[in-house]
Amino acid sequence: MYFIYLPVLCVILSGPALAGDAAIVETLGDASIAHDSPSGTWTISAGGATLTLDADAARDFRITSLTGPSGREWIAGNVAAGTSVTINGTTTAFGSRAAGYQHAGVQTSNDGHVLRLDVAFELPSNGLRVTRHVAVTDGSPTFETWTTFEALGQLVTVSNLNAFQLTLPPGTVRWLNGLQGDAADVDHDSAFTMHQQEVPIGTPLVLGAQGRSSEQSVPWFAIDGAQDEFYAGLMWSGAWSLSIQRSNGRLSASFDLPSMSTTLTRDKPVDAPHAFFGLAAGQLPQASAALRSYIVNGIRAGRGFSPLVTYNTWFAYGTAITEESMRSEMDGAAAIGAELFVIDAGWYQGAGAHDAFDYDSGLGSWQVDTSRFPDGLAALTDYAHSLGMKFGVWVEPERVNLSTVGGTGAQQSWLVTRDGDYGSDHAALVCLAGSAARQWVVDRVSALVDAVHPDYVKWDNNMWVNCNRAGHGHTSSDGNFAQVAGLYEVLDTLRARYPNLILENVSGGGNRLDFGMLRYTDVAWMDDRTAPSVHVRHNLEGLAAVFPPAYLLSFVTDHDDEPLHDAPDLPLYFRSRMGGALGLCFRTADFNGDDAAEIAHEIAIYKNVRSTLSVAAGALLTPQAAVTNGPDWDVLQAAAPDGDAVVVYAYQSDESAETFNIRPADLQPDAIYSVRSIDVGLLGTETGAELMATGVEVVQSPNTAAHILVLIAQQ
Repeated sequence: MYFIYLPVLCVILSGPALAGDAAIVETLGDASIAHDSPSGTWTISAGGATLTLDADAARDFRITSLTGPSGREWIAGNVAAGTSVTINGTTTAFGSRAAGYQHAGVQTSNDGHVLRLDVAFELPSNGLRVTRHVAVTDGSPTFETWTTFEALGQLVTVSNLNAFQLTLPPGTVRWLNGLQGDAADVDHDSAFTMHQQEVPIGTPLVLGAQGRSSEQSVPWFAIDGAQDEFYAGLMWSGAWSLSIQRSNGRLSASFDLPSMSTTLTRDKPVDAPHAFFGLAAGQLPQASAALRSYIVNGIRAGRGFSPLVTYNTWFAYGTAITEESMRSEMDGAAAIGAELFVIDAGWYQGAGAHDAFDYDSGLGSWQVDTSRFPDGLAALTDYAHSLGMKFGVWVEPERVNLSTVGGTGAQQSWLVTRDGDYGSDHAALVCLAGSAARQWVVDRVSALVDAVHPDYVKWDNNMWVNCNRAGHGHTSSDGNFAQVAGLYEVLDTLRARYPNLILENVSGGGNRLDFGMLRYTDVAWMDDRTAPSVHVRHNLEGLAAVFPPAYLLSFVTDHDDEPLHDAPDLPLYFRSRMGGALGLCFRTADFNGDDAAEIAHEIAIYKNVRSTLSVAAGALLTPQAAVTNGPDWDVLQAAAPDGDAVVVYAYQSDESAETFNIRPADLQPDAIYSVRSIDVGLLGTETGAELMATGVEVVQSPNTAAHILVLIAQQ
């Protein structure tokens, strides 16, 4: 079981307050769970959306209704269980009495962050207990759901784990590309591109991953409705499949882990991947805002986002780092306004053996190279703190160089193989299916954190192989599943042990950008391709529809085509990253005083708008930026939940398009807003309704192609 929950469970025994014919059992803000005992139905509501289930001993388990804030019914056609299970090779609908399911009770819980409904059935013929869970939180019309399998005695095999199956009304389907490869010669515009399609009858839309979650597509989709937007995602960091088929005026959508089987024992229950679906009043921007609320309060148990101005050493130094050079660079970074200094790969023994960017050599030794860092890394933590910065360190715990295997390092028997092959001639993954391997990783990371006392750990993953090696506690088909489940156990242990540690999610760039990693990590590096600026904006504008902008990290680098010394448009380079977490990766000693002053000025601008960005959801107000054939202007909005503070980022790509009208979204119609340009100052005041209707005209600047507007509702 890869998620650990400790709710206070309460069996429903008595009747509290009534809501119509249903008794309210649990409440949390606007979220509630109600039970209508005579009909056997349970109703789960939050954020204006309602899900109704048949869940008692007298009938099959079914989703009977799903309504959004508009009141529209979103369950199309015949009602169904909403998920299927495959047990010992036979697939049945969850909770089907004809298939032998026996009702085993309903429980509810309230842990202060989410309300949860657990509906249990037993299959005596298989010796199995199967529980379907639904969770909601205050303020978000989102339903999280998953299935737990527990063997009651004999060995049981479960296969092709299904997150949900829903039949929905037709509408335009939206989805988002994954990283699509991270090589420099890969099409920049393919990464994190938003798509939309009317799924044709007879030709299903099939998305998924064979290795890591977002290598090809992000595990998320949305469906446009007349008044509501349906959205859904899978909280999983490995292989997955989404199929959306259209027939008879409806869409059938199914999230699965296909082509895998795993064996249960009495002491090894299994959670299928968590998924969510929801309905927001409006369109995609409103769905993004609703999902952000669930991410913070439901997935992250109230942990918000605090993006820091982050200096990272990688592109500027590679592995050629020493204590002396890092102290000097810390001085420069602090002087321009950096708040976090992260030493990337290269601090350990053996790094850089072949060239300045050889981070593979020595990986897995977990030993600081004292020839380059004679005082150890803890001294750099202290030095960063003395300069008013936090300190971070890079790790890649899931992978080792083969030269470090054995002794106190990873054991050869733990290593991932596929048909006997490591997938590399010099490195291998550690299979986290086994408890000994997981404990080794936890111990190594803990020892580093305890010795160095970093505020931040950058958790990287630069290789993936689906393990089918015997003796690892998984079958030949579920190595991917076991690896991801094991990773979650490791991260869950470390999160509990170091609750204030900030974790960065990076996987060769954005190969593992998903809602499972979002539970544990606080910021995510989108793409190793950090230039040109239009590519960074392309990534950010696509991903901000799915993830909170403050989670999305990119870096300003001293790029050949966008130099920072005597820069043609330095504000553009920095502001193209300001719609997310702002990263810096350059050698400050290369700049003169004027350069440093201009950089510090841009960083100060970011800090000025960050309070809104930290709580904002993203909304793209134009087509997505693109390296080729993009819009003349691309505009991204970051709005606080109540719309009282909005930051608008506008970028001019075509010099001939001298003006552009920006129409903000989701403002308070009756509120008076001040509209301020960060370069010009106050532009005027207007009602939210007027701003949304007529917009703000921005004019080409002689100084920069990047404009930032701040809209604040007046008290």
